[in-house]
Amino acid sequence: MDERLLALRKNAALRGEPVLRDKSFELLIRTVKEKQPKSILEIGVNEGYSGIAMLLNSSGARLTGIEIDEEKVKKARENYRIFGVENKAKIFLGNASEIIPLLSAKYDFIFLDGPKGHYGEYCDNLLSALNLGGVLFADNVLYRGYIGENRKAPHKHATIKHSIEEFLRKITENKGLKTVVYDIEDGVSITEKLYE
Repeated sequence: MDERLLALRKNAALRGEPVLRDKSFELLIRTVKEKQPKSILEIGVNEGYSGIAMLLNSSGARLTGIEIDEEKVKKARENYRIFGVENKAKIFLGNASEIIPLLSAKYDFIFLDGPKGHYGEYCDNLLSALNLGGVLFADNVLYRGYIGENRKAPHKHATIKHSIEEFLRKITENKGLKTVVYDIEDGVSITEKLYE
C-alpha cells in the first residue's frame, strides 16, 4: 500500500474526518485486488482516499463517485491529481438520493459509505446498477452495535437502525445474491450478484 496514502488517511482521521477504519479498509483493498473491477461506483467520496486506493489496486479501473460536500469534492479532486488518477475518476456533486436513481451505467464494484439513514432506500437501485458477478461492499452495516434482533438503539438513531436493517434484509434474503457480513469495527457487508 502506498505509504503517502496511509499517512494522508491517518492525518484525516486525526482531523476527525470519517475515513474507513483500518481493518475495513484492508478488507476493501483485498476485495478489490481479488475482483479487479473495471468500473467502480463510490457513494460517499469524502476526500478521496478509498477511491484512490481502489484505483491503485485495480488495473484499468475507472471510478464514479458521489459526494454532497463541495469542499470535500475539491479536496478529493486535488488528491486524485496528487496520486495520478484524476483521469480515471469523476465525481458527481450532490445528494446521492437524487443521483443514484439517475445512473444509467453498470458497475463491477460498488462501495457504499454514504449516509447510513438512506442505505435501505439506495439498495434496489444499487443492485440494479451492479453487473452480474459484481460486488456491493458496504461499510457501517452493524452501526455502533445497534443492528440485530433485540438490539436497542437510542431514539435519535432509530431511523438509521431501521434503514440499515432494511438494507441487510434486502441483501441477505435475495436468492440472486451471496452476502457475507463481517463483524469487524462498525460492520462490513460484501454482496456478490450471482444472477438477476
